[in-house]
Amino acid sequence: MKNILKYLGVFLLISSMVSCEDENTIRIPTDMDKGPNLRVQLDQGFLFIDFDDLAGAKSKFDVFSQSENLALVEISVFHISVDGVVSDTATVKSYTQADIDTGNGQILGQEVTAQAMVDAIGLVGGLASLQGGDSFNFLNTTTLDNGVVYPSITVNGNSNVTPNIVAASGTTSFTSGWTLFVGCPSDLEAIEGEYTSVIVSGNYFTGQTNDNVTIAFQGPEPFRYVISDVSALAYVPFGGAAYPGDFYDICGNPQGLATSTFGTTTDTGGGTWDPVNGVLTLNYFESNNALSWQIVFTKK
Repeated sequence: MKNILKYLGVFLLISSMVSCEDENTIRIPTDMDKGPNLRVQLDQGFLFIDFDDLAGAKSKFDVFSQSENLALVEISVFHISVDGVVSDTATVKSYTQADIDTGNGQILGQEVTAQAMVDAIGLVGGLASLQGGDSFNFLNTTTLDNGVVYPSITVNGNSNVTPNIVAASGTTSFTSGWTLFVGCPSDLEAIEGEYTSVIVSGNYFTGQTNDNVTIAFQGPEPFRYVISDVSALAYVPFGGAAYPGDFYDICGNPQGLATSTFGTTTDTGGGTWDPVNGVLTLNYFESNNALSWQIVFTKK
């Protein structure tokens, strides 16, 4: 009984000490629900830079926000050449909370011409230096009135804008950025059709095939296609299936878009398209199992 009373006394002493601590040292932040709400909706008629009309090419978009604590929104852009050369980054549009309030939460009809892009980043040669397969990459950097910046790096190299938000649809609350490729007219008749596929090399898969693959026009970009299976049925023995994936025909240079097989699967570059023989080659990496493979599609 004495021991119980002793421990009870110690507990009460600790409790009284905690209750006397400065409230500011143990305060849980109350403003954690005031992250940015900033969504950019792209005009579907301007989803690429038309190589045949560079003078008229542009990015068009609307900006929406329900936030009341924005200090500055900066839309910036940088250029990556088809050869992999990355330009400087330059701000091409900026908005304040006052701008958002004036439009009652929306700023419509925004545009940045291709000419303005190359001028802002100081691209040597201007529009004339652009090639099919180049890309203009837009970034949204939003600063709150308390100084917090989105996106920014948090623990373990992560971002304070989570990946599921970045990769989600245009109806989500925060748009981190978007990419416009310099594209050319695509030969739909040459690309669409029935194919066979085979994984010709990889760090685990090799030799798997699928004799019933379809490639069809997807849109909305005039050079976007969908492949009915990018895995050559390699996952079937592990409970998988056929996994579709989209790709861009960027002036004859195919670029696979991120998709999902047994994990997030992305194009690692080096793809080719042979229109004479109807042969498409793509290289993929699946992050969940760290698997990479090169797959060849041959038109029937």
